[in-house]
Amino acid sequence: MVRDGIDVSQYQGQIDWELVQKHIDFAILRCGYGQDIPGQDDPTFKRNADECTRLGIPFGVYLYSYATNEREALSEAKHVMRLIQDYKMEYPIYLDLEDPRVGRLTNEQIERNCRVWADELAKNNYFPGFYASYYWWTSKLTGAFFTRYTRWVARYAEELGAEGFDMWQYTDNGFVEGINAPVDRNFAYRDFPAEIRAGGFNNFEAEGPQQPEQPTTNYEVGDHVTFDHVYISSESSIPLIPYMNHGTITRIVAGARNPYLIGNGLGWVNNESITGTMRYLSNPTYRGDSLVDALTQIGVDASFASRRDLARKNGIENYTGSAKQNLELLQLLREGRLRQ
Repeated sequence: MVRDGIDVSQYQGQIDWELVQKHIDFAILRCGYGQDIPGQDDPTFKRNADECTRLGIPFGVYLYSYATNEREALSEAKHVMRLIQDYKMEYPIYLDLEDPRVGRLTNEQIERNCRVWADELAKNNYFPGFYASYYWWTSKLTGAFFTRYTRWVARYAEELGAEGFDMWQYTDNGFVEGINAPVDRNFAYRDFPAEIRAGGFNNFEAEGPQQPEQPTTNYEVGDHVTFDHVYISSESSIPLIPYMNHGTITRIVAGARNPYLIGNGLGWVNNESITGTMRYLSNPTYRGDSLVDALTQIGVDASFASRRDLARKNGIENYTGSAKQNLELLQLLREGRLRQ
């Protein structure tokens, strides 16, 4: 179901929300801009948020970003959280990325700033996302990190003509009764209210049965596991898409929501996000140069078909049994890193 909404700031003046609510499904309110300075709060935010709360209009918020480094990005996260702590919001918390000063940064620096901002929001159980023009999405916000969170795009056209976006700002010159200025109009394609309420994000209490306080741990430190999503902390409830789907468990926090730390900080996972265990073959004492002999010595099938399968699992395509390929596999076996 597509929902039709608006986003507003001080530039829309004092809004008659009782009239507006008849024409919209949701609103995204600007809470401020830049770092955590009261003088940079949007002067209309509190009234807009109070009115939406009073009238039952689902809403989210956005902050206009000026951050040029990680320190400023963290301050912008704290700015948002200071203003929204007393509100229950059924739509995401967005960072507005369009300022020319931000645009002059490298893509890598923009991504580092956004990671700091979003991770701080997620750590505090908010539902973050990013807003930008289609040009920014295709030229600046191109890192894999940006697929972790919800994406809102501005593209003023008859059709969106692109995939991967949960919300589309389709005009900046709309009209809604109760607002005496042009206003941005948006379509939302994702059922944010159901998802945010059920997950207990944005100051809502989670619906339905809760996870047990003491989850069982089915894996051990040293297990190499595969997984389909990770979490930023051992207690986070917001799933993120990882840039790698496997890794070694290096730490276990008993009783945590996500008890297993992967590697040196790839993320935290739990029993539900783990999809399997990867096994490795090891023969560190073998001193010869024959892969067949080394495999046979530890009781592993050394037939050509078996070796071809091992090669495929370890990134060697078109295995022919050449000396180079066998020595590469043998070296992995000696190091205990030959994937089975």
